[in-house]
Amino acid sequence: MDNPHITTAAILAIGDELTCGYRLDTNSQTIARRLTTVPLEVTLHLTVGDTVTAIHAGLRTALAAAPVVIATGGLGPTEDDVTRQAVAAYFGLELVENAEALARIQERFARRGRTMPQSNRIQAHIPAGSTIIQNDRGTAPGFYIERDGRHLFVTPGIPYEMEGMLEGFILPRLRHLVGGGHTLHRAALKVYGLPESEINERLRPLLARGRNPLLGLLPHRGTITVEIVAHGATEAEAQALLAADLAHVRAALGQHIISEDERDLPQVVHDLLRERGLTVAVAEMGTGGLVAAQLTRPPGGTEFHRGLVLSPSPAEGRDEAALADEAQALAETARQVGDADVGVGVGPLIVPSDSTPQRPYALLYAAVDVRGKSAIRRISLSGEPAIFRRWAADGVLALVREAILASSPLEGGEHNPTTPVTPHANHLAGLHREVWTDLNTDDYLQQERDGWASDHLTGL
Repeated sequence: MDNPHITTAAILAIGDELTCGYRLDTNSQTIARRLTTVPLEVTLHLTVGDTVTAIHAGLRTALAAAPVVIATGGLGPTEDDVTRQAVAAYFGLELVENAEALARIQERFARRGRTMPQSNRIQAHIPAGSTIIQNDRGTAPGFYIERDGRHLFVTPGIPYEMEGMLEGFILPRLRHLVGGGHTLHRAALKVYGLPESEINERLRPLLARGRNPLLGLLPHRGTITVEIVAHGATEAEAQALLAADLAHVRAALGQHIISEDERDLPQVVHDLLRERGLTVAVAEMGTGGLVAAQLTRPPGGTEFHRGLVLSPSPAEGRDEAALADEAQALAETARQVGDADVGVGVGPLIVPSDSTPQRPYALLYAAVDVRGKSAIRRISLSGEPAIFRRWAADGVLALVREAILASSPLEGGEHNPTTPVTPHANHLAGLHREVWTDLNTDDYLQQERDGWASDHLTGL
């Protein structure tokens, strides 16, 4: 079926735990991103509580906004799970028991050596005339209703169960409804070291609404994902459109692109160390072990990490040149003591005397020593003190990546961690110094407050 009128969708999230702020609505994000592959444009996200009145209001708004609506939540066995009853009443339908769904629920309990409680029987009820969406990952089935050119899909709110229905039933059905003649290609480039406003300026011609390909900027804790979605009548057309935009983005953002395959900064640095056959040792003051934790987070990270030195040191009374020299000394010492190819030194986190609760800021110096060649960076942080260290650790990882990329894979010859430590005058001859002030946490914190912080706020 080829239906040119189906181009948009709305998402309705149902649950008191969402409206009260106890849980983050990650389902809507997942659904929206997957709908772009149909392709469908999501024009509305709506969240309502667990009452029949609220659900009716949500259905009315969502179905008026788009021909496709995906609703999640409220299909459990308890008294406050009223989505199935509310949907049936909205369309003037009776709830009927589906024998296959009931048998599957009973079987699921039996496999665990239990008898199905009577309260779970309601989960086998769906509105009369609807199409059941079987749940291979839980007890509650979903259902699909088509009425007057509107298409409503209802799933449980548990993300794992919703995702199974989305991939197994909803997306295939929507692709059939939208019809052929559409090919989609997607790319995602992760960018670090530029605020969203700067990326927006560099890519402004590509960010116009309604353009094909469609570009979006997705910020998360300092990393900005540039997502490109290209649609074409043929495979070749979609690929050509995507390739043209990829070339433009690469030229505009250059070395700030850290990956094009969904890898985050710790994984990128991990893979770079492994590819180059390098080992690393870290000495940290201001980041309290977070750099080492990030380096060893990916599987296999302990293979190249040669240990951690925590060295608290007072910073009062020293100028910035001395702090830079100290970071350099820490990097060299870490490389030698850890018998490693790469040494990372992180100086103390400095909160200047003119930092105020209304406008807090801090700074630290970090250095990376790759087989005797060093890079130093001044990392400036502003925003919320509670996350200064996490932002600083990300900035240090970015410096590690850049220092390794700037060195030849064979630079320095064979593994030689015992290069003599040089004197640490305020101005070391040949030392590469770099002042980096682009990392201003205010830029990113505002983006997270505006709705991009779901992973950060749930501690992922």
